[in-house]
Amino acid sequence: MTLTSHTDFASFLEAVQQCRGEVLFCTREGDKLNLKSTLSKYLFAALAGNEELLRKGKIVCQFPQDEEKLTHILSASM
Repeated sequence: MTLTSHTDFASFLEAVQQCRGEVLFCTREGDKLNLKSTLSKYLFAALAGNEELLRKGKIVCQFPQDEEKLTHILSASM
């Protein structure tokens, strides 16, 4: 999954907290932010203003059912 600047980040991060497993934001450079971590959320929020970084990164979920939850939030934001 990918993000855009149209994503409702507050709703997205709330949905991440409801996920059973880990949810990672992975950059092309190989960095991984665990979006359930408070520190990583702050870093992710700082990235939210950079459209290029968002488009190049991917959201990776540990469990398929978590991905379904987040896909629903992301498609509703568009």
